[in-house]
Amino acid sequence: MAKVTRLTLDSGGGLERRRLNMLDMTEADAPLSTVGQDLRKAREERGEDLGQVSAALKIRKDHLNALEESEMEHLPGRAYAIGFVRTYAAYLGLDPAEYVERLKAEIAGRTENKEDRVPLAPPRERKLPQGGLIFAAVLLIALAYGGYYVVVSANRSANQTLTTPVPDRLAAQATPPQDTSSSASLPLQSTTPQPTPAAAASASSAAPPPAAAPASAVNAPATATAKVGEMLPQGQRYGLQNANSRVTLRVHREGRVAVTGPDNRVFLGRVMQPGDTYQVPNVRGLKLSAADGGSVELIVDGNSTGFAAASGAETSDMSLNPQDVVDRRGAG
Repeated sequence: MAKVTRLTLDSGGGLERRRLNMLDMTEADAPLSTVGQDLRKAREERGEDLGQVSAALKIRKDHLNALEESEMEHLPGRAYAIGFVRTYAAYLGLDPAEYVERLKAEIAGRTENKEDRVPLAPPRERKLPQGGLIFAAVLLIALAYGGYYVVVSANRSANQTLTTPVPDRLAAQATPPQDTSSSASLPLQSTTPQPTPAAAASASSAAPPPAAAPASAVNAPATATAKVGEMLPQGQRYGLQNANSRVTLRVHREGRVAVTGPDNRVFLGRVMQPGDTYQVPNVRGLKLSAADGGSVELIVDGNSTGFAAASGAETSDMSLNPQDVVDRRGAG
């Protein structure tokens, strides 16, 4: 045991050396033992190990060790800890009530210290601010509208006319427009122009009697021209953007009609209904194709020139230049 030397003044004024044993120190200066330490000390005095005590008390060895080490956080709970102490103290021949009260005081002291040391947690920030929620909602609405617009546009384009505006390069090559102010104010003619009296007389003198003409002599345009004056419903009007158009196509029976230009450029390609019209761009080099040329009436500068072919006959790559259409009628 360590010795402590105390220096004091004696009656003669000299130093007096005194040695004090550590055992002379008051018990107040020594640290207090815990419940667990006292339990361990009592067990060791009995010469038993934790395995023997665990088997006798039916308490897990790790729980008894946590109790002796004062590691209350390793025990199932406060009630279990009190029950373990009561049983352990009674087994060692100690006062169970005293040890239970001491344990409660230790647990209460630890709880107070923990509460004093617990800092105030800072306020947690929201992971997704309110602005983010609004942005996500707007984005979902935009995506839904975009999908709806794509579906509607696809359905609409399937029913629209496949028309192409006249390119600037071809429009520059167009023939200069004629003065059609007088003819524009007149309705579309339903019959071909009547010949002059002199021409009619010469034609009648040169022509054979009607009875002598065979049925094969009647050409195809003449057969189709007989339907020019028939009444048609008010159909769709296509090509209204072609302001300088001289040639107009008027459909009498349902069928597919196509108008193409140089480099196979498609200006019109669709199935047209009776009464539908199309104003052909005033561009050279355009051609007409139709499954039933006898249903497509050709109108130049407001005057009908007949049909593109005989009834039911197919028309392929027919020139739509105004002069060619007029010459074709004269040749027919």
